[in-house]
Amino acid sequence: MKDTIYLIGGGTVGRRLADRLEYRGDTVSIIERDESRAQLLEREGYQVVLGDGTDTSVLDQADLADADIVVVATGDDDSNLLAAQLVRNQFDPESVIVRVNRTENVEPFEELGLKTVARADATAQLLDSHIESPTMTRWMESIGQRGDVQEVALTNPDLAGSTIAELDTHLPEQVLILMVGTEVTAHLPNRDETVESGDHITLIGSRGAVRRAMGELKRSASQQTDPPLRG
Repeated sequence: MKDTIYLIGGGTVGRRLADRLEYRGDTVSIIERDESRAQLLEREGYQVVLGDGTDTSVLDQADLADADIVVVATGDDDSNLLAAQLVRNQFDPESVIVRVNRTENVEPFEELGLKTVARADATAQLLDSHIESPTMTRWMESIGQRGDVQEVALTNPDLAGSTIAELDTHLPEQVLILMVGTEVTAHLPNRDETVESGDHITLIGSRGAVRRAMGELKRSASQQTDPPLRG
């Protein structure tokens, strides 16, 4: 499932995130206020809107009404907070994610209902992951190139009511069902657990296999003519 994602801030963090998202197949636009940086991004092939992400006219010009996800990722927390609030209040995308540069700002940002990624915490978590599980961490860092992790809602009526074990036979090799449930209810399922239409399923595996599995889980009844993908 491709998402339309807007990034406010085209610095090092925004650019690297855009690389990963575009490689994965998402549609990405970057809002960047620095003219020279915006020109550089355009020369490198990015879709760029020149302007300040805290300016409502710039947000209107960027057409954020089409956004599924907005990531606010500048190096200034005050600008990030203002931009995130404007985006959420005026455009109401499915998700607004905010980079937090100063740890003390995490709690007040989250009290306003914003999803945050704190730079210090993210760095510490990544370093710890390299210590505790280096192989998995290296693989996770390659997501979007070799591997992928995706969450998809089950809409294929022919698979609704299946157990995890039964569902597994309809998915390609090199794909595992990692979790079932939404952000609040997500859990590791057992093989006898039943999934119903609308349930969220998180898949992990090779990039191509995950994409094929997503198509199978979202397939309509009229499209269900092919045999199971595994084998």
